[in-house]
Amino acid sequence: MKSLLFVFSLPFLCFASTVYAVEWRMTLGAHDFIVEQADSHTFGAGVGFFVSHTTESSVFLSGRINTYFDIDNDELDPDHIPIWFQSDFVAEGKLADLSERVFIDWFVGLDDRRNTVSSVEKLQKLMPGVNIGWNNQAYVIGVNASVGYYFLEIDDDVPRNRGYGRGGLRNETSAASVQVYTRIDVGENADLSISAQQWHDGDDWLQNKYVMAFTYNAKRWLEGSWFEGGLLVFDIEHTEYNLDPYDNRPKDDPDYLPILPWDNDTFVRAYVDFPLNW
Repeated sequence: MKSLLFVFSLPFLCFASTVYAVEWRMTLGAHDFIVEQADSHTFGAGVGFFVSHTTESSVFLSGRINTYFDIDNDELDPDHIPIWFQSDFVAEGKLADLSERVFIDWFVGLDDRRNTVSSVEKLQKLMPGVNIGWNNQAYVIGVNASVGYYFLEIDDDVPRNRGYGRGGLRNETSAASVQVYTRIDVGENADLSISAQQWHDGDDWLQNKYVMAFTYNAKRWLEGSWFEGGLLVFDIEHTEYNLDPYDNRPKDDPDYLPILPWDNDTFVRAYVDFPLNW
């Protein structure tokens, strides 16, 4: 798996080293990481970098790396270091145009999430797939279908207090995923994006994710500032995890406890996304 990740990341390392050939953007903002079942809100701030490039053969490459700094007052995990990370890398290109509005694209996506206050130690997905969409001037709707690799490791601190050893904290499997999405223009300078996605291992679901993002082109507000050309973004990402694969005993056992006392989290952000003119 490490070899696959290295091979997939190599094109990004190559084009990122040539500054003039790519577009660079930066994000700065604030967030609230919510674990509703624990009545927990963890506020903080984040910084991120986005780089993209379209090759001569019309393959679009992009990479995003975000670092978040938490004010961890609730300490759901008593040994948690309040810095966590989220990144994604995508390569995509055109397969066919079925009409002026209907298109089919291919893509390969790598997602990574680490060290959240909800006890996600490491979450990785490497998924190639196809995207079928309808592009109207006012909106885009579509569906993605992909298959590949899924890995979720739970941090050991909370499970240790619930009778789980270090050997049962990982679920590594092949998986399939389907995502439905839409992006709607809601004004001259704003749009709304909504998506829902599930990952499944063939026997049961692994994870559900729901995302809503509102983006506003704030060029009039930010003109002449360091953030010139920037976007104001508010987004919500809700994730549900199937914890059944980690069970260390049958559910009807009187001593049964799930590996975590919660099975979902919600990440709320408000941030500015602006170009970097190197």
